[in-house]
Amino acid sequence: MRNQRDPESAIRNLKPCGFSIRNPQSEINMSLTIRNATNPDMPAIVRMIGEFHLDYENLQPEQFIVVEDGELMVGFGRLKPYPDATELGCVGVLHERRKQGIGKLIVDELIRRGPSTIWITTDLPDYFRPLGFKEANHVPGSIRKKLDRFRDFARGKIVGMRYDKPV
Repeated sequence: MRNQRDPESAIRNLKPCGFSIRNPQSEINMSLTIRNATNPDMPAIVRMIGEFHLDYENLQPEQFIVVEDGELMVGFGRLKPYPDATELGCVGVLHERRKQGIGKLIVDELIRRGPSTIWITTDLPDYFRPLGFKEANHVPGSIRKKLDRFRDFARGKIVGMRYDKPV
C-alpha cells in the first residue's frame, strides 16, 4: 500500500491560498481564497449541507476547507477520515456560483491535500469521472457501510469511486 498521509494534519498545516479565475463563458472574474474551515464557518456549512442533501455525519471543522470570494463563502469540501479509508465528501457550491469551476477547484485542492488514495460515495459519478475518479466494485468496509446507509436517501444510484494519485 502506498503512503497514506493523515488528512486532518494535512488540512491543519496548509496556509490559505488565493486564485484568480476568469470564466470566459460567463465573463465573471473571481478572486477566490481557499482556507481551512473554522468553528464560525460551521453553521453556514451545515445549512448548505442540508440544502444540498449532502453527508451530514460527524461534521468536524478540521475536516473542511472553504472557498471564499471576498467575504462570501461560495463553496466548501471535506476530507473525512475513516480507519480504513479517506473520503472526499460534502463538495458544495452556492447555486448561483455553479458552472464557474469552483467545484473542480475544491476537488483538486482536497486531492492535493489528501492521501494517495481517496474515495467518494456519490450519486453524481458523471461529475467525478472527468476529475479522475473511477467506479470501484470493491471498496473499503467503511465506504461499503456508508453506501448501504445512504442508498435510500440519494437522488439517484449511489456508487463508490476511487482516485489514485499518480506516482
